[in-house]
Parts: sequence; structure tokens; C-alpha cells
Amino acid sequence: MHPERPLVTGPITIQRGAFVFAEAFIGMNVVVGEGAVVAARAVVVRNVESQSIVGGNPARVIGRRDLEG
Repeated sequence: MHPERPLVTGPITIQRGAFVFAEAFIGMNVVVGEGAVVAARAVVVRNVESQSIVGGNPARVIGRRDLEG
């Protein structure tokens, strides 16, 4: 590690019932909401709302989960 380029970190929070699929990138300080789905290889740099389905680069909402019925 170069002393003039310190490592910058932040938490990633995956809430209850959320799924993050293979090779997805979740940026620091991001919250993946309850029951949300992050598609494989998605690049998530903003919070994901609960029950949302996101995918792409950058990730965008591509659907919603219906857990009621």
C-alpha cells in the first residue's frame, strides 16, 4: 500500500432476505434493502430499495418482488 494513497473503506449492509448473485459488485456505504435481489455481475453504487430487483452496470431497477401472494 502506498502511503499517499490510503485504503478507503465503508460498510456494505445486506438486509434480511436479500439475495446478491455471482460476481456482483457492491460499493462501499451501500445498503441492499430487505428482500431485494441484485443480479449477477451488477454494479451497485447506490442503495437498493426493499423488494427491488436490480441489474446492469450501473445497476438500475428492473423489477419488484411480490412476496404477498
